[in-house]
Parts: sequence; C-alpha cells; structure tokens
Amino acid sequence: MKRGLRYDFSLLALLLIPVGVSVNVVGYQLSSILKFPIFIDQIGTLFVSMLGGPWVGLVTGLMGNVINGMLNPVAFPYALVAMTTGFVAGLLSRWRWYTNIVGAVAACFVISIAAAIVKAPVTIAVFGGVTGAGSDLLTAALLVTGTSLIKSVFSTSIFTAVASTAIDVSVSWVILRKLPDRFLIKFNYGSPYVRKVATAS
Repeated sequence: MKRGLRYDFSLLALLLIPVGVSVNVVGYQLSSILKFPIFIDQIGTLFVSMLGGPWVGLVTGLMGNVINGMLNPVAFPYALVAMTTGFVAGLLSRWRWYTNIVGAVAACFVISIAAAIVKAPVTIAVFGGVTGAGSDLLTAALLVTGTSLIKSVFSTSIFTAVASTAIDVSVSWVILRKLPDRFLIKFNYGSPYVRKVATAS
C-alpha cells in the first residue's frame, strides 16, 4: 500500500497530535525548571510517530517547539531537530522497528544520529555553539582540550541526543506496549503492536 500524507493524517492521528504536543511542552518545562543537562521534550513526538507515522510525527515535533519557543525563544531554531526526530521515528515505525526490544534500541541510535546531524549546525549557526544549557559544560571541556568548535558541538550533540532519545523512546515504547489492542488497531501504524491474535474456534 502506498503511504504518504493522506494516509498518515487520519482522523485519529490528527486527534493524537495535541496530546503529543502537550506531553512535549510538559517535558520541556520540567527539563528547564529542574535544570536537566538534557531535554526530555520529545516523548510526545515519538509516541505520536509510532502510531501516526512520519508526517504526523513531523507536525507534532514542529508544533511542540513552536509552543515551547513562545515560552523560551531558544527552542524555536530547534524545531528542525524535533521535525527530524518525528519524521525518522515515524519511518522506523513504518518499517516495524519498535515491535521488539532490539529494534527499539537500534531506533534510539538511528534517531539520535539524525537529530545530532541537524542539531549541531543549528547550535553553531544560531547560538555560536553555546545555548546556556547544562550540556554547554561538555562543549567547554572539549574546547579546553583543543578540540575544534565544530567537533566539540557535534560530540556534545551526539551525547545529549543519545541520552535524551534513550529516555524518550523508552517511555514512549513502554506506553505503546501497554495500550490495549482495541485501541492500537484503530491507528494506521498500530497493527504491528497488537499482541493478541484471534483464532478460529
């Protein structure tokens, strides 16, 4: 079956977007208030991507960062990172990577690399390599050792992306696996996660 924008944006998928955005905003605010060195602000994006696919995940990531940007302008440029995260996570759901623990772990690394590739240039181009987050300490430590700015920021981006994505994917995956089959089957990308198989009597 050919899958694209029209396929992804089903009514249920559209209704799931505000839920994902709300979870992202809560995660971002908690990370900011508690001064976490990483941001756990993509749980909603990943969860929606798993059930709604790449395009719905992309929109969820974008909308979450737009709202977060209204509260903290630093979040605006990183909308590109959130969109990439949502799209890649949705593609991996389409390819059924989350149906087992091995695939979910592998997905963490793929999503992390994709996010870091986008995040590092944004951090350098928009903020000069420093955003005021706790992860800047790692960037500073690398710079002191003589590492170039580009390598330092990219290394920090990889580290923070892996850490945050591991948490985001883990939480999203656990929630997904706890959902009842009658709920999962209603989504275009939900059927691979259905556990019960009806048998003829």
